Amino acid sequence: MQIDKIMESENINEYNRLEELSHSSYEIADGEPDIKGWDIKDKSGAKLAEVKELLFNPETQKVRYIIAGLEPRVFGVEHKKVLIPVGFAELHEKEDEVFLPGITLTKLAAAPDYIKGEVTQETEVLVRDTFREENSAPEVYDEQTFYEHDHYNERSFYGRRFMGRGNTEEGI
Repeated sequence: MQIDKIMESENINEYNRLEELSHSSYEIADGEPDIKGWDIKDKSGAKLAEVKELLFNPETQKVRYIIAGLEPRVFGVEHKKVLIPVGFAELHEKEDEVFLPGITLTKLAAAPDYIKGEVTQETEVLVRDTFREENSAPEVYDEQTFYEHDHYNERSFYGRRFMGRGNTEEGI
């Protein structure tokens, strides 16, 4: 695989290349936690969902979304799965939990349903629009820089868990 090709396409909208981690030939890197099955909580510690899967690009080896199964007693629906951009989530420093400090119940409930194999460019734009800040202007999306947005910042995701360990590597 050519490094130049990967670097050129690293931030391009990858909707047609995203795969579920467990249905691929890739594994979580040594030393990185496998978060499938972990509870997803709000900043007060209330359970909102469970991590069902990770959606990633095998070419760039970057996780783009958490596939979350919403908690039925909170949202009043059974079996609803949504995509949460990885930059919104934070791993708990010690416990096997994922926190969503910047996402409200309203936004999570409004997120489009995740349907395996049906993530399109329109789906990803809808997800980004759902999670944008309340009073911010609608964004113009550039396919070439789609994943440069803070919504996809993996350092935010892994940061608290590995702070002080010197681990700044990105990837699966």
